[in-house]
Amino acid sequence: MNSFSVFIYALVSYAVGMAGLVWFILYQGDFLIPNTINSGPSVPVTQGLAINTGLILLWGVQHSIMARPWFKSALTRAIPPAAERSTYILASGLCLLAIVFYWQGNSLPVWSVAGLEFPMRILSLAGWSLSVWATFQIDHFDLFGLKKPFCALRGIHAKEKQFVTPFLYRYMRHPIQTGVLIGMWSQATMSQGQLLLTASMTAYVFIGLFYEERDLVSQFGNRYRTYMNRVPRLFPRPGKRISRGDTED
Repeated sequence: MNSFSVFIYALVSYAVGMAGLVWFILYQGDFLIPNTINSGPSVPVTQGLAINTGLILLWGVQHSIMARPWFKSALTRAIPPAAERSTYILASGLCLLAIVFYWQGNSLPVWSVAGLEFPMRILSLAGWSLSVWATFQIDHFDLFGLKKPFCALRGIHAKEKQFVTPFLYRYMRHPIQTGVLIGMWSQATMSQGQLLLTASMTAYVFIGLFYEERDLVSQFGNRYRTYMNRVPRLFPRPGKRISRGDTED
């Protein structure tokens, strides 16, 4: 693949990844689109368990395996290094679309709190907005696979990922995941199918963070250990923060 082909591939991957993410947000949150998790056929939880488990495993395995350094190293022996992140984003988007299309929902409510529909909807959207904001804090276009292909197209070298702690990251180590949890759980009405998907994704968040932080410690050493000791993982706490430059060598 030449640099132009890699860039086009990155654009397509970004489009698929964004489409999968936005569609998943609307589907899981039972919001705006006509076919959401609570509007389709209702399938008993036990009857749909095999398919739903398979979908969650597909997402979890893809996210965990493709994010590991050994897999990235192997992948870049088969494709240009500039296309590695785009491939991850493409696969993630396809997995999210698979969940949207094949999840076996059950619309029976687990809880329903009258009068809180609007504020909980606002809180949910605020959570997802926090996630998007957090991606731009650490370079959205690098995270979603566009930066390296664009640099390769221009014939310049993309800088390697550095350990940085912009505003949000001085108060919580993983604000992207914080926003995801707020977005998924802020529901005035939660159905059985919705709860199963939300709980499964929440479990993956914590499993994924365990492996991600292990990789970050391996990559950044004591700088990241210091950061872990001083900043909460997901939710800010009084007195637990760092200032700019506190984790620099």
